[in-house]
Amino acid sequence: MTDGVDSPELASEQMVGIPLYLIPRAIADQIRKKREAVAYIEVRPEKGHFFTITIKTSERRVFRRTGAAETGGETGGETGGETGE
Repeated sequence: MTDGVDSPELASEQMVGIPLYLIPRAIADQIRKKREAVAYIEVRPEKGHFFTITIKTSERRVFRRTGAAETGGETGGETGGETGE
């Protein structure tokens, strides 16, 4: 289906046995740690009020967005919110 296009490789990390009340904190910590590399987050229930969280990341996504952000910032493109002060 993807003729000549390289699809980014996804790495995954699982956190098993996370209690219900810690799911938001666990996801926030992983997002803070991996930043823009996060491609997919899946939360699956286990026994009781425990869950398995799977975080899939893509390193290529980080490089593309970093390059685009640096270029946009240098040319004065989408720097975000500095107009109208």
